[in-house]
Amino acid sequence: MSSDNPIAKDMRVLDSLLRENVAPHLREKALRDMRILNLACGQCDEAETLVKFAQEETPGEVQLIGADIRIREILQAREQHAKLPAEFLLEDATRLDAHKQIGDGFNMVLLRHQNFWHGPELWKKIFEQGLERTGDDGLLVITSYYDKEHRLALDALKDLGAELIETKHNLLARKLRKPGKFVDKHMAVLRRK
Repeated sequence: MSSDNPIAKDMRVLDSLLRENVAPHLREKALRDMRILNLACGQCDEAETLVKFAQEETPGEVQLIGADIRIREILQAREQHAKLPAEFLLEDATRLDAHKQIGDGFNMVLLRHQNFWHGPELWKKIFEQGLERTGDDGLLVITSYYDKEHRLALDALKDLGAELIETKHNLLARKLRKPGKFVDKHMAVLRRK
């Protein structure tokens, strides 16, 4: 990827956010292996960034599972990231409990670019499924495009029993065309109470 590519720049910023805001909480657990679940992953532009981050944070095995309901994006992810220790599944993130092959006990569940206000009830179900997949010490990590959307998502997660560990306003977020919309404008790290 060219260094001028906006997605490449976004990945450098995401890597920085993960290292600053997620890594310290994972290091507390002295993990041997790391399992990451990326819900509503689309074509999973962040797959390489997530795998590299996990490999640098743990001495053992790394497993990334991406799940999305859109077949086209899952097929793109499979093709684009075939060499990574990753699996991309066609799954409805509101009904993961019906699909036992995903499992649970993930060290990190990521919902990047959640779109809470485009269906609050739908996203509450996705958040609930994500929280259920975290291990006892697992983290749920979300990023948001908008300020208000981030606040609404955090309120919904707290109502579902999540504890906010930290939230970060990303000053390096790339501005998009729609007013107030930025790539990964906010990141929050949560866990089950």
